[in-house]
Amino acid sequence: MAARRARVLRDHHDGGHPQALRHHLIAVTQRLLAAHGLTGLTTRGIAREAQVSDGVLYNHFADKDELVVTALAERIVELSTRFRHDCPRPGAQDLRTGLSALVQLCWDLQAQALPLIGVLLGRPDLVHRLLQRLHAEDSAPQLLWQEACAYITGEQRLGTISPDVDPYTLAEVAFSACQLHVLTALLSGNGDVPPPPNQPATPPTERLLTFLLHACPPAADGTEAPTTGSDQGTAGTGPRSGPG
Repeated sequence: MAARRARVLRDHHDGGHPQALRHHLIAVTQRLLAAHGLTGLTTRGIAREAQVSDGVLYNHFADKDELVVTALAERIVELSTRFRHDCPRPGAQDLRTGLSALVQLCWDLQAQALPLIGVLLGRPDLVHRLLQRLHAEDSAPQLLWQEACAYITGEQRLGTISPDVDPYTLAEVAFSACQLHVLTALLSGNGDVPPPPNQPATPPTERLLTFLLHACPPAADGTEAPTTGSDQGTAGTGPRSGPG
């Protein structure tokens, strides 16, 4: 087995790492799930694609289900980490540019994460395990909601957004609108969503951006929004942590 492992991982820069084979199995499973979904996925098929013997999987995972949940969770955490890293910072750009970046991040996240979760729709037990795993992570998706709220609250403090705007509701609109469009596209089997009847063929992200800009008037007197205990850290979300 050691010789087989060396052959599989010799081209990987981390081939000598103790967890290299585990990471390799996760990457292979992610690739197979993206290409074919859960139907027909077997431990033998994973082993064949990973170029390892059938029993190697059980050295790192209790069973195929644990490997699948781990593969999906790690990919979603990766997407969540990217979102948090790229989320706009208050005052670092004009409001339109910042909201445009936020909308695109929400869209990209939903477009890449929803198909992953959709893989498990026939297995509610695995959906439950996946959500449990995600909520235990430092980069859990629900933290992205707080990140978006913190950006909006920061702009309020700068006076670029009225203090009357509810950051939570604004973030909810951004996330939910993208989720709806992506889900509709997935259910229709198309990569794009046709515009509603009698509506111009404007990209949904552009329509959403226009709506958010209208919903975010500047502070009336140009002064900064007051800082209160409710809008520190999580932008006044209180016990609310967003969807998921």
